[in-house]
Amino acid sequence: MSADLAFRIIRAYSTAWMRSRCRVLLHGEEHLPTAPGSRRVYLLLNHSTSYDLVALIHLAANRFSVVMDEGAFHFPVIGRLFHAAGFIPLVKSDSGAAIRRAVDTIHAGMPVVMSLTDGGSAIGVESRPRTGGVRIANLAGADIYPVFTMVEKDRLRHRSFRGRNGETYSYTTFRDTFYIVSFLPPIPASSFAEHETYESYRQVAEGLKELSDREQERFSRMMREDAGELAGLRRRGGSDRRVRW
Repeated sequence: MSADLAFRIIRAYSTAWMRSRCRVLLHGEEHLPTAPGSRRVYLLLNHSTSYDLVALIHLAANRFSVVMDEGAFHFPVIGRLFHAAGFIPLVKSDSGAAIRRAVDTIHAGMPVVMSLTDGGSAIGVESRPRTGGVRIANLAGADIYPVFTMVEKDRLRHRSFRGRNGETYSYTTFRDTFYIVSFLPPIPASSFAEHETYESYRQVAEGLKELSDREQERFSRMMREDAGELAGLRRRGGSDRRVRW
């Protein structure tokens, strides 16, 4: 199976899911790149739910790669599609392998999406920002495009399932909500020195986490103040607009 076909299959599933669960409200599209083929990393600043990647793929007008926890690749069917689509498994005991592959992917002209924080934040666990995405962008000479997501708090649903190993796994889903996707001003590759330190990566990551917190406050306020204007909108249908990543 080709990578393009695998991505289209994942996108079809993602679109069906999003259209049945929410209405997507897009903000900040003017911050997206206009030059085709530019090197870029999209950093998802937060995990509003366990389905944030589903939302981003639903919006995609073109294929991108994703650096994601290796556990997702062990699920039947979907794990094989992730491999076929060129997604990159992150093995925490050897993150260097994922970083090298992500850099090669960007050099080949493919944008990469990665989370700033651990997936645990999708179930309400406070998570310290990681430096991997910042490091990948610097090594690849890529611009960083921050992405923020949010759903209405009272529309969240906390669920769990029991795996084959007998352990219980939690996840967060949603229903009948506005799902906000906000693209923020990019950090250009030129803002990095050729040889950065871990501390400098950490400072950028912490700054992005603070940006995420400010966006959370901004959109929470917007949802309260614009409640009347949004009241007439149906909270389903996903989005008919597509984003050129």
